[in-house]
Amino acid sequence: MIEAAARGISKVLLIDDAPEIHALFRAHLKALPIELVHAFSGTEGLDAASTHRPALILLDYQMPDMDGMTVLKTLKENADLASIPVMLVTGADDQKTVSEAFALGAADYIRKPVCAAEVKARVTRELHTQALMAELSRRAYHDTLTGLPNREFLVEQIERTIERKRRDPAYHFAVLFFDFDRFKNVNDSLGHEVGDSLLMEIAERFRCNLRSVGTVSLYESSTVARIGGDEFVVLLEGLSSPGDAESIAGRLLEAFAQGYQLGEHEVFSTASVGIVTSELGHETVAALLRDADTAMYEAKSAGRGRYAVFDRSMRMRVKRKLEIESALYQAIEQQQFVLHYQPIICLTTGRVESVEALIRWKHPERGLLYPDRFVSIAEEVGLIVPIGDWVLREAVRQFAEWQSRGAHAPSSVSVNLARQQLLVPRFVERVEQILAEAGVARSDLYLEVTESEMMRDAVATTAVLKALQELGVRIQMDDFGTGHSSLACLRDFPFDVLKIDRSFVQSMGDGRDLMAVLNAIIELAHDLDMRTVAEGIESAEQVISLQALNCDFGQGYYFAKPLPAEEIPAFTERMNTGVAMAEAIPAGDVPVFRRVGIAGH
Repeated sequence: MIEAAARGISKVLLIDDAPEIHALFRAHLKALPIELVHAFSGTEGLDAASTHRPALILLDYQMPDMDGMTVLKTLKENADLASIPVMLVTGADDQKTVSEAFALGAADYIRKPVCAAEVKARVTRELHTQALMAELSRRAYHDTLTGLPNREFLVEQIERTIERKRRDPAYHFAVLFFDFDRFKNVNDSLGHEVGDSLLMEIAERFRCNLRSVGTVSLYESSTVARIGGDEFVVLLEGLSSPGDAESIAGRLLEAFAQGYQLGEHEVFSTASVGIVTSELGHETVAALLRDADTAMYEAKSAGRGRYAVFDRSMRMRVKRKLEIESALYQAIEQQQFVLHYQPIICLTTGRVESVEALIRWKHPERGLLYPDRFVSIAEEVGLIVPIGDWVLREAVRQFAEWQSRGAHAPSSVSVNLARQQLLVPRFVERVEQILAEAGVARSDLYLEVTESEMMRDAVATTAVLKALQELGVRIQMDDFGTGHSSLACLRDFPFDVLKIDRSFVQSMGDGRDLMAVLNAIIELAHDLDMRTVAEGIESAEQVISLQALNCDFGQGYYFAKPLPAEEIPAFTERMNTGVAMAEAIPAGDVPVFRRVGIAGH
């Protein structure tokens, strides 16, 4: 059968008890590209149909052991054979026989005595119809670009596999959900033709590597399908054990880590993979693919180019994430956000220099939520820009209100920016408008950008930061030391203030090497006319060490946690008159600011 198919030849099964009919059909059909298979009884014909799986069956109506109608009915009741078209060959003239044959599922009929031209025409037409249907089926179930099975084919295959697992609990299978990293960048930068070439190369690597992996007998069979864009799914059936899916995923990841030569371009596109095994007992394809997709995003968020195996805790995290995402839209509409302000203290005088605005979400059911619970989700779903705009407007408005009350107000206010805000068209004009409406001097606003966020799009963000500086706004680099930069990068970016990450402050007692690094950071910042702020100060000893290094400002729980807006004036008054530090330093500690003559110490 395989050899006939390879030659483009269709198998036709003739079931008839008369040898002369076989000779006649052989003569009439010899010009067609078919291989005629002969059976001389109904029972022999059913066996031949199962063995040869022909493209067409020619079935005699009258046979001694089993008549044609019984054979036809038996064929149509067999799930494996029911799709084979059957053409009834009959000498009966009555319409009742033909109608009964059609009712049982016959595709056509030929009357005896047979005519050579009619036989040839009817067989040719039926085989052509079958070829056309096969091609339509292939197109319906295969991706036109890569030639791989598509989502529809995959879904049917997984449904059969789930059903097999129900019947045999010892049977193991797994689904691997692949998403290729940086594919969109290739499409956008090099064009869709290169992107299509990459997808075809990815499909070929799947074919080659699944064949080679299969030789180690970790599974019975595999199906790889492209389900859309750069997403591919591999179904591994008959695994030796569920854990083998991880081994196979690891080998595939190694294959995809190699570069692709696409014309004149060398392209790299690693994959993130989510794995779901049959041991979790999924009842539907939709649930299984959903969880595989969830695991894939876990792999992607963990650093890409790796796999993650789904567990039910992932589902709960996704559920909570979706709940927060939905609630964020309502939070923006109903203004459920509030700002708290953490003071920034001058380490020379002990006075409040500035405050950093920090967002909180007054969730109607969960209470006060901190940024780590919702900011990353807001960034993913595109809500960080409207939220960030509200934070900027509210912080500037509140600062103007403090200033209008009198002397006990911070000298400036600091606001964090997300990278997406810097990429909003006319963002600089928006900042200028907010300051003008509130009546706040441009130099009283400090805008913070984190080192890692800025480095993701350094060219575009640097241009905006320089424009903001030209406007008169001050720029701070937040969390310095946690990203990808070196000390040398400070020369390339327009910063007025460098905020040293809390990890440096909390590790100051670990040895001289770290103190030397801190000293180098502070000295370089001063050489570049930047002031320094140390974050995360929690003890008097840390304050003393930072004073010795000539750090300009400090921020942390040692001075104050973030405070509601209404508490800032009183805190500023207490700090600026020297009262708060006397309360903050436990008995027995060295008064931190005594050597600089703070009143009350």
